[in-house]
Amino acid sequence: MTQHFLKSISLGIFAAAVLFTTSCKEELIPTEELSAQTEAENRNAKLGIPTKFDANEFATKIENLLEGEVGFGYAVYNNGEEFYRANGGDGFARKHFEGSFQLHGAIVKQEVLTTTQYVTAIATLKILKKYNLPVTTKVWNYLPKNWVPSSQFKELDFERLLAHRTGLIYYPNHWDKVKLTVEGPVNESIFNAKTKQNNNINYLLLGIILPYVEATELKKQGNAAKWNELNATAENFTLYGEHYRNIVRTNVFVPAGLDHATVIDWQAWGQNPWGQMGPISASLSTQGYPTRNGDEPGIDKTIVRWDCGATGLYLSASQFGKLASKVAKNEVLPITELNLMKSKLLGFDGKLTGTKGNYFYKSGVGYNCETIFIDFGPVQVAVFANSPQSDISDPTVIALMYENSFVPL
Repeated sequence: MTQHFLKSISLGIFAAAVLFTTSCKEELIPTEELSAQTEAENRNAKLGIPTKFDANEFATKIENLLEGEVGFGYAVYNNGEEFYRANGGDGFARKHFEGSFQLHGAIVKQEVLTTTQYVTAIATLKILKKYNLPVTTKVWNYLPKNWVPSSQFKELDFERLLAHRTGLIYYPNHWDKVKLTVEGPVNESIFNAKTKQNNNINYLLLGIILPYVEATELKKQGNAAKWNELNATAENFTLYGEHYRNIVRTNVFVPAGLDHATVIDWQAWGQNPWGQMGPISASLSTQGYPTRNGDEPGIDKTIVRWDCGATGLYLSASQFGKLASKVAKNEVLPITELNLMKSKLLGFDGKLTGTKGNYFYKSGVGYNCETIFIDFGPVQVAVFANSPQSDISDPTVIALMYENSFVPL
């Protein structure tokens, strides 16, 4: 149950300990260590004093970091229980001068950018499990029928796409070149070394391939209707996207218990005060701003249709946190699949090793917005900001707050 508290006096200056510095915008950090602790934490450890996680302390630190800087919403899930203070955020989702004024907060939706890929990874593992396919299954068997994959592409399996270890070449904003990515050259150094390089094309292709997995496996069972529909028109990316979104709704959002799961979309969707259940104009959605204060106009949320496996999901921090919590509690994925996600970094940007265990994160940056989700094990947090000033896409910022939110029992 969400617990609401009045905003309290600031806890003071944060960060008694300093981690090593990292630049994280659009970069990957395969593994890092959080080696520092606060004086209080060190003292408690030496005395053998048991500690517990304080969700209010964590929420306060998030608010102290972001208040007055950006519009933001956040949600903390502690062993399945949601927590945020007041409205779970501050600042504006839309400013007064743009009309349809809206405050930001925990239940206010915005585009989650490439944090979408965490959801795509879950959907992929669910479908593979459904049809008894290992993650090492080659992906070329599940392409549109008129695509002729290169010999190198034929070596790729689902694990390599999910882990961003392909060396595939991405032609941004060119849907007509997706086929060339499959049939043409690769980045040899990355392909041969299987080096991790975050590249949207890997998840864009998963958004196309997942419908073909279902269609092909159903065809093997004697039902070719979906396969025929997908192949009726060449390069029908809009149709691929429609099928992919339905797969995610049915196999991820529904078992996670998200409200109105079957209509969650990759475009702006109705919310108070703009409407309950239906798409809204992009110009009325949560905007991305270069700064919180000032008269700069916001950026509209785009409607994502053909590259929806890679980006564009439209959710609130509360919804994303609930989904992540359900996944962590093995209510969406079996524990074997979740362990695979973490051990192979499937759907995650990287891992931090802290004093409380390993922390797995996924972040997104773009359109004057930043988003991050971190799975701390028993605790999950989603923080969405609609300004690039927040720096929340650096996972060490949130991780250090978490480590400093444990208090004596």
